[in-house]
Amino acid sequence: MSTYNNDYRTMSCADRLNAIHRLRLLRNTTGELSVHTGIQLRNNSFSKKAPFIARCIYSEFCREVHERTHADLEDLMNRYCTASRSFEKIAKTRNAQPEFYREVLRCLLDERFAASEAAKPYRAAAESFPDVDTALFTLLVLNVIPSFQAKSGDVDPNMHLGHLIQLRDYFQPLYEGSRVFGFTPYLTEMYQDSVRRIRKGELYTRLELIHFTEEIIANLENNLIPSRLLQANSYYAQYKIQPDLTQGLWGEYGHCGTKTVYWTFETLGNDFIVTRREYDRAAERITEARYELILFREEEDIFFRLLRQSEVEHICKGIPIPEQSYMQGICRIDDWQHPMSIEWIFATNRYDNFPTRMIRTEDPVVELAAREHWNIVCVTGHYEYLSVERVVSFQHVYVERSSQLTESDGRKILSWYKIPREGLLLEEDLMQSTISHIRHDNRDYICFISLNLSLDVTDPETCASAGIEITDHIEVIAPVEEV
Repeated sequence: MSTYNNDYRTMSCADRLNAIHRLRLLRNTTGELSVHTGIQLRNNSFSKKAPFIARCIYSEFCREVHERTHADLEDLMNRYCTASRSFEKIAKTRNAQPEFYREVLRCLLDERFAASEAAKPYRAAAESFPDVDTALFTLLVLNVIPSFQAKSGDVDPNMHLGHLIQLRDYFQPLYEGSRVFGFTPYLTEMYQDSVRRIRKGELYTRLELIHFTEEIIANLENNLIPSRLLQANSYYAQYKIQPDLTQGLWGEYGHCGTKTVYWTFETLGNDFIVTRREYDRAAERITEARYELILFREEEDIFFRLLRQSEVEHICKGIPIPEQSYMQGICRIDDWQHPMSIEWIFATNRYDNFPTRMIRTEDPVVELAAREHWNIVCVTGHYEYLSVERVVSFQHVYVERSSQLTESDGRKILSWYKIPREGLLLEEDLMQSTISHIRHDNRDYICFISLNLSLDVTDPETCASAGIEITDHIEVIAPVEEV
């Protein structure tokens, strides 16, 4: 009996198991699945099992899929079935050609491209795109996975290596419209991790290929769709951490050289500024390089993101961050209460000879340099982070423009930037989100970090062009409630 024209959820457990086997979803070969289940499998061997045994095996497969990819097996297979049925309707049309489909996908992901003249040949196909799982549909278009009813036979793990290269090269051009990066850190990291797992002989099947594609499309959405970028940044913001790193100096473990090098940490809101200082006794000069550091915890791991401060200008001007200025990976700290050692494990390339391990320490050369007023040269440019008081109303957000100290060691705000709340500024919790006022190269910028939104507020003219007023008072008009 054909099950393809039925909803996956209406299939018996035995038919579901036969489909999972036929598609080589959990194991690459019949032999591997036979060993895994203890059943000598052939075409529809699960149909011969008692319903109770089939239900037990299916339940275990559900548990395994969730453990491997956090997916719901029943939902995944139902989406696979639906996507395959939709794909077969267009399989012999232009819409199923990989290069054409990629531009359709670009229309679906990037609203700026969709509104452009370049999108005109693909707009109709995008507007009529079926309501199916995009990741599975993409894999079907690329012939990476078989249609739901296919009998594709066993899979050599080396085929997965070829498919990963195909997927990496296929998705890479879609990142060109990224609002955040001028390169593909997440795609590269996911690709390298998958290749490593296959070469180590770890279990890697079509299930992982589907998960890989789902993750990349989700990451593309985060990079291309402003509302998804806000959601992603808000998600990570709640997991940010600030261990005690600011006290004292940090040396580079195993550092060799004639010049002394130390690192310091300063808090910047919920993040850090990390500064490398190289002390040249002969020249009585200190050479500085600064980085912005974000630390956040996911489950048992602490992850880091490092941005070379010279590239903060890109963020201020709305230009994607270049590859040579961004690093990320896992951070290992020896003692959460009072860390003495930090290990940096890089998932991206490591630039600027950034150390892989730091040790907390002290050294008299630093005191000598401070006492004798050595010359300081900062190779990453000068960025001043100004104070940012805010007042939020429904229609506007007021951000501090200028202030003066009071006799009671407080600060009196003298003027405000009155910024209209429009679009995502209405959705964001502006009382909790990170807002920065950055002064660089004689220009001022207000940056809403979670929105990847920067506004040039250098003078009245640039403010006016962005619809921003400069005011010395705050006006809040509250709606009158009807009695």
